[in-house]
Amino acid sequence: MYASAWQRNRISLLAILLALTIATTTVAKADTFGPVHYDPKNNQLLVTIHYRGTNPNHHFSIQWGRCRKLHGQLHGPAPRAIALGILDEQGNDAAKRRYTKLIKVPLAGMPCRPATVNLWTSPNQTRSITIP
Repeated sequence: MYASAWQRNRISLLAILLALTIATTTVAKADTFGPVHYDPKNNQLLVTIHYRGTNPNHHFSIQWGRCRKLHGQLHGPAPRAIALGILDEQGNDAAKRRYTKLIKVPLAGMPCRPATVNLWTSPNQTRSITIP
């Protein structure tokens, strides 16, 4: 059974429209971590984020998780861990250019120490650092 000329043209037109839609609506969903350092002098994390967008002024929000004890250590106090989300508030910005931003995260309000801080950003990018 053969497709009519109308059906073939319709399928071609739909494929072209889909390709144009994807090409013009690419959004910045691939935030990635660069270097992450602990600055003991200023008691803060220095987190480098790479992202794509239309402007270099994206704002990143910080979301702390709960402190939790990790099990398995035989001697000394049980180690602890905490999640730290760094979220791009303009995550749907069109991915026109690549930008890098240094985010300073004060640790004065960090609910537990020492601990391993498990940083995450969208989509599923993670990094860990131990804070004394």
